[in-house]
Amino acid sequence: MKVSQNWLKSLVEINTTPEDLSEKLSIGGFEVESLIDCSSNVKGIVLGKVLSLVKHDNSDKLSICRVDIGKSNILQIVCGAKNVKPNIHVYVAPVGTYLSAINLTIKRSEIRGVVSEGMICSLEELGIEEDSEGIAIINNEIASTHKLGTPAAHLLGLNDYVYDLAI
Repeated sequence: MKVSQNWLKSLVEINTTPEDLSEKLSIGGFEVESLIDCSSNVKGIVLGKVLSLVKHDNSDKLSICRVDIGKSNILQIVCGAKNVKPNIHVYVAPVGTYLSAINLTIKRSEIRGVVSEGMICSLEELGIEEDSEGIAIINNEIASTHKLGTPAAHLLGLNDYVYDLAI
């Protein structure tokens, strides 16, 4: 049986780590077969806003985007998505982020002579959908209630753990 930690928190107060709770449940007779971190595929991914974009001089399909993720510096990201445009909110993987769904660590790189400091992600690249048509564009109503740089897990409702209990 799978049980959500957020659901458990609505029933009882939990003041311990998921790992400690897992151990306590097992000691109490509810053997935990596995503990699943729902946010694992989106660790490091944050809310960003595309401020502007220009077409890449050395490519018909690439754009050079200026993206704000709430830090002091604006990121320059080379993006090949057809649906990227200014003033949209997106999921951004800054340098150092590991995308487990596609087995890729984001590095500062040079793409056709232009530096790229991250990646604007699709839901497929985040492991949420099987197939995506371009990058994920976050609804303005949702984005406006969060600060730039907010972890994607909060936006996607993935800040939860699931306990798989043997019954």
